[in-house]
Amino acid sequence: MAAGLVAVLGVFLLGDAAVRGSWDVVLRAVGPVAVLVWALWVLTYRPCIRLDDHAVTVVNPLRRTVVPWHAVADVRLRWQIVVETVGGRTVQCWGGPSLPRPKPARRGERAVLRQPDEMVVLLDRWSERRDDATGGDVVRGWDRPAVLVGAGALALLAVSLLSLWLGA
Repeated sequence: MAAGLVAVLGVFLLGDAAVRGSWDVVLRAVGPVAVLVWALWVLTYRPCIRLDDHAVTVVNPLRRTVVPWHAVADVRLRWQIVVETVGGRTVQCWGGPSLPRPKPARRGERAVLRQPDEMVVLLDRWSERRDDATGGDVVRGWDRPAVLVGAGALALLAVSLLSLWLGA
């Protein structure tokens, strides 16, 4: 919530400077604001877990991992969802649910941790699809959209720094 507020405020202030005709302020501030908004997007909004019939796709900051269902050895919830592969590699999911707080127990009862609904869906899909041998191997690579947007933000930062250096 706070990250979104910072991003909206930065874009609003840039728009305000542009409407007022302060193009020197816009030119100097567009790079830092773009890098800040990109970093907040990559760290808070972009991470996710996608399920389909053939694999689970984990999108973490700047990295993307596709694990076919037959290659999943175990799925656990520690501080976040962890997918263990048959090859011994673990994939931590930044975009999944975290451990919920235990329900307060009555006197003499143990506190019970309830599984998040997302974890139940993931476990159900894995149990349905684990015997399917389609999908290939685990594929790990860069998250191209996040990297390309980051490169654009860094280009804007270079323009802003150049305008400061030239005194525009």
